[in-house]
Amino acid sequence: MPFRISAATVSVLLAAAVGFPAFAGEAVSVRPNIVFIYADDLGFGDLAGHGHPRVRTPHLDRLAREGADFWSFTVVNPVCSPSRTGIVTGQFPSRWGVHQHFATHELNAERHMPDWLDPRAPLLPRVLREAGYRTAHYGKWHLSGGGLKDAPLPAAYGYDDAAVWTGPGRNVFEGTRYAAERGEGAAQDRHAASLMSVAATDHAVDFISATAGRPFYVNLWLHETHHLVSATEEDKQPYPDVAEPHRTYFAAVTRADRQVGRILAVLDELGLARHTIVIFSSDNGPENSHQAPNQKFYYSQGSTGGLRGRKRSLLMGGVNVPFLVRWPGQVPAGHVDKTTALAGVDVFPTLLAAAGVPPPAGYVGDGENMLAALRGQPQARTKPVFWWWQGHHGGDDWPALAMREGPWVLTLDETRSRVELHDVVADRFQSNNLAASQPERVARMQAAIAAWFDTLPKQPDPALQTKEAAKPARKQPAKKEAAPAATSETRARAFQNWDKNQDGVLTLEEYRAGLANKQNAENRFRSFDRNGDGRLTREEFVGPVAK
Repeated sequence: MPFRISAATVSVLLAAAVGFPAFAGEAVSVRPNIVFIYADDLGFGDLAGHGHPRVRTPHLDRLAREGADFWSFTVVNPVCSPSRTGIVTGQFPSRWGVHQHFATHELNAERHMPDWLDPRAPLLPRVLREAGYRTAHYGKWHLSGGGLKDAPLPAAYGYDDAAVWTGPGRNVFEGTRYAAERGEGAAQDRHAASLMSVAATDHAVDFISATAGRPFYVNLWLHETHHLVSATEEDKQPYPDVAEPHRTYFAAVTRADRQVGRILAVLDELGLARHTIVIFSSDNGPENSHQAPNQKFYYSQGSTGGLRGRKRSLLMGGVNVPFLVRWPGQVPAGHVDKTTALAGVDVFPTLLAAAGVPPPAGYVGDGENMLAALRGQPQARTKPVFWWWQGHHGGDDWPALAMREGPWVLTLDETRSRVELHDVVADRFQSNNLAASQPERVARMQAAIAAWFDTLPKQPDPALQTKEAAKPARKQPAKKEAAPAATSETRARAFQNWDKNQDGVLTLEEYRAGLANKQNAENRFRSFDRNGDGRLTREEFVGPVAK
């Protein structure tokens, strides 16, 4: 059983630590604790408080009721790893070469990415730990990937304790009540996927219980609602009249909500709620939904709340996600802010300001301290937000570059010839393209995007690549034929040549047969196979990703 102390003891410890009495209504005299809860692929519309007609999220509703709900918050990339990079560094992930999710070394190399986030980057947990905080990370990691044995452990990034999945070091099930029934222990295992967030929350609750009296920073990064979306029969009980696949999806959301409730409960039990900042958000918009039971994303039935685009899109449905903040006495209860342009890179400087901790010497961030906005005061953003999406471009995923300046969002395709301009406060659903009527604004924002783009690294740092893969790569024989280059034209030629039966799609067998280097062919095939049907259309294959 974890060590627990009473609320009265906590108050005495807090008071003794800073030399002030602890009583209701006092000004903040201690550094606040911080709990950052990050869901995975949860859409803006997946909360009951955001208008979902069926899903139940009572604890998130409570968090919003006791804190603030920011409707115009955006993450800085529409997929996992770069979005998370932006949170912990306060800088655009492209500055660190993180453009898509971390995968195998081969796929990372093809995407011109490192194999892990540089641990020398400025990191929120490290800065807080150096200021006296105890730090922990529980749940999804994904700041490295592919099971690389030499990837840095979470401790290298500033965490005192960690238990994770999709990352190195201690697995999230170790040391929990689920250690003996973890199944394969991977996110693609249906049994494990239903337990991962519960196990991560067990760790977080124990850490909070044992750390009372000293400020703490905890990341609780949930599995829900990433693929594989799963739910136990017990999870599904609140939805007896809902048909599949929505029943499983709703149950998974409600299970995640229960974990939020467990965090709020332990803070209440220990008398820490008033001294703790709790933030809930999601790393990107909802996964693309499939309608057939045999399709990969059949249970991925998330809602954007009507926003255009989903995961992998720079349209608002891919990056405009929930952002709830509770800090009693500092953040006004029940406040709904629909206009302030908060962004993921603001978390770093804002939390440091809230904690009274200066940023590292020489630190240049892309975010800004938005503490006044959290406190309910009008605050105009002074820095633009930039996005660069290098993944597949097609459908609603067509934007490659984007910029936000106040309420204005400019999106460009990879050729920079398709242009859309929207006021995303007045036109939340991006239904009215104002590019033609605002040529000066478009030109100025295009120039700003180009100038920012020119500052970004285009190749990974070799020091951030696995040593295990380096030796086999040098021993590979010379290619017998040229591999398709990273252009649409060469991939179009390859598609025509490899489609042997000329049926307009590539099977895995046809794709593998056409490759000169067949190593990791199946994973590479899946990176193009957007709908998970096992066949590549010309639209899916002829894209910007190098193959």
